[in-house]
Amino acid sequence: MTRVLVRRLQSWAASLFLVPLALSGKAQENTKQLEVVIDGLSSKYSSCALVQFSVRNISQKEIYVEVYGEELKTNVWEYVDYPYNLRDPGSLYVKRVIVNPDMTQMGASVDVKYDRCLKPSFVKGTKSAFTNAIKKKDKEAASPILQRFRVDVYILEQGNVKRTQQVWSDSFERVPEK
Repeated sequence: MTRVLVRRLQSWAASLFLVPLALSGKAQENTKQLEVVIDGLSSKYSSCALVQFSVRNISQKEIYVEVYGEELKTNVWEYVDYPYNLRDPGSLYVKRVIVNPDMTQMGASVDVKYDRCLKPSFVKGTKSAFTNAIKKKDKEAASPILQRFRVDVYILEQGNVKRTQQVWSDSFERVPEK
């Protein structure tokens, strides 16, 4: 009986000790200053509309950014189908390794385009069939198709690329074409 009581007290004390650590970690994460701002997004786009926006460096250092599309699927944000770094459309076809990244200067912006209906070469069928499948999916969806962008921010540290932050855009809706 005493051992059980001691174990319960130890468990309770450990949880009391860990709660402030977890909360302080959250607070630090939330107070971290953003390194980028995402500008130029609308709240709605048609199924295959080209989405154009910019990612502006608001940090006090040069950074490298990768941008990925995400979609809300069953209440969880996941990569869009056929994910790739939107700044490097070739990464849809070939895995890239970051060597001598194209750094973004302080205050500068990077223009980004997202073509949801860009057909990967490994997808069988015609471009038209691929596009029609996306439009049909949007039209038949029971709830709105929500998407957003994730920006991974990197710095060069002693010659190595190191991710320092992830920033998400506001979500936007994909509406069926008429």
